[in-house]
Amino acid sequence: MFRIGTDIIRISRIEKSLEKESFKLSVFTDNEILYSKKAETFAGIFAAKEAYFKAKRTGINQRLNSIEINHDEKGKPYISGVEHADVSISHDGDYAIASVILWE
Repeated sequence: MFRIGTDIIRISRIEKSLEKESFKLSVFTDNEILYSKKAETFAGIFAAKEAYFKAKRTGINQRLNSIEINHDEKGKPYISGVEHADVSISHDGDYAIASVILWE
């Protein structure tokens, strides 16, 4: 069975939220913070986490920083420790979008 989740977010919303250190620390892991140089990158990772929970159909039942979005050597995102998952992140203008496909 395949399950898909998609999320879109306004980058400026994340940019404003990043002004609060507590937001950054509650949503992103240390590795994600080190990787992200721009608000659009943070927004894409945020959208991927939301899309993951939508695909799981559980709602957000744990802290967002308890899962980690990493990138391979070619820049393709993946969810650390989650097999049978595919992640896509894109940005355009003031929006970031992510889709996650899970399968068993």
